[in-house]
Amino acid sequence: MKICYLNNHLYLRSGAERVMFTEAALMRQAGHEVSFFGCRGPDDLAREHAAFYPPRVVIERLQGLGKWRHAFRVVYNPAVGRAFRRFLDAVRPEILHAHNIYGGLTTAVLDAARDAGLPVVLTAHDYKLVCPSYLALDHGRVCTACKGGRFYRCLLKRCHKSSLAASALYTAEAYLAAWGRKYAVVRRFICPSRFLRQTFLDNGRAPERVAYVPNHVATDSIRPSFGEGSYALFVGRLSLEKGLTTLLRATEGLGIPLRIVGEGPLRGGLEDQAVRNGRRGQVVFAGYRAGGDLAREYRDAAFLVIPSEWYENAPMVVLEAFAHGKPVIGAAMGGIPELVEPGKTGLLFPPGDVEALRQALASLWQNRASWGALGAAARRRAEEEFTPDRHRKQLLAIYEDCLRCG
Repeated sequence: MKICYLNNHLYLRSGAERVMFTEAALMRQAGHEVSFFGCRGPDDLAREHAAFYPPRVVIERLQGLGKWRHAFRVVYNPAVGRAFRRFLDAVRPEILHAHNIYGGLTTAVLDAARDAGLPVVLTAHDYKLVCPSYLALDHGRVCTACKGGRFYRCLLKRCHKSSLAASALYTAEAYLAAWGRKYAVVRRFICPSRFLRQTFLDNGRAPERVAYVPNHVATDSIRPSFGEGSYALFVGRLSLEKGLTTLLRATEGLGIPLRIVGEGPLRGGLEDQAVRNGRRGQVVFAGYRAGGDLAREYRDAAFLVIPSEWYENAPMVVLEAFAHGKPVIGAAMGGIPELVEPGKTGLLFPPGDVEALRQALASLWQNRASWGALGAAARRRAEEEFTPDRHRKQLLAIYEDCLRCG
């Protein structure tokens, strides 16, 4: 089978890229031919067909008329569609698997796929198809106002970065996709959580077009460490929806060392918050970590904390913590409760509830004797339910079904 993976970025920018590259590796291991198409950048891991890749445009770095000239290409970029048609003519894949394409490749690649008569599978990593601003948040609060295609509410509320212009742009993108039936070419939407799948169904997607396929983690390459650790760990983007302000408040006075791994727009403010509260040295901002450095962060942690205040889909950090034999304290929203079983693989708390999170942290930190059993149960769940082999078989079944229906 000749499979092409599409994504805005072809480097390890976030969990979406990690999922895509590991899926591609699984398919190559099974003997399938894999190619990639995305926006060209200096850090790309996939360069074989780079001559076809359109340039990556970072709107935030542009000024004046240049910003407005390129802004509409975030909604729909005909040049990308033309580049993708040339790529298809040269590479001739049989099936396309799209990940994050909005705001970069745009739905122009879906039009090109339709014109070429190629089946498309799309993995949804967030709520873009039901929320123009993709996080289902209204200025930091969970929001479902756009349910049923009422995308104009994003504009009225200025949901995206509190900006009228940015919200107008994303609202226009949502209506173009809906009215132009851009996603009609997608034969199967893949949802990594049952929560996201139900959200799609509640917003009118046909059940036969929406499949639940959980993410996977390669436990064979990870040596777990049970019952050990010297700090609570957060891994992720340092942004508003991740609940880090709540986490810092909840850990005040507990004497629990906290390591925060990741980068993002809130880093400076969070560091200031930690200093103001006399937490210098007790809260460590470790920055971006990958590979062996990230593995050591997990290994030396007592447990992972994921205090998100948005509908997390299926956080890869939970599976990675499980693979390392670490329990997880997570907010009870979105797809997190599907992964974290209270009293078995970790603890849950109501999102945004500082006192409840404080109690969960204190309870787990003080009960060190439970770390080993919770971590072992977490590891077993990763080994049994979220294996690479199972993930590959589910994907291949979807690919084959889409090809048969072509």
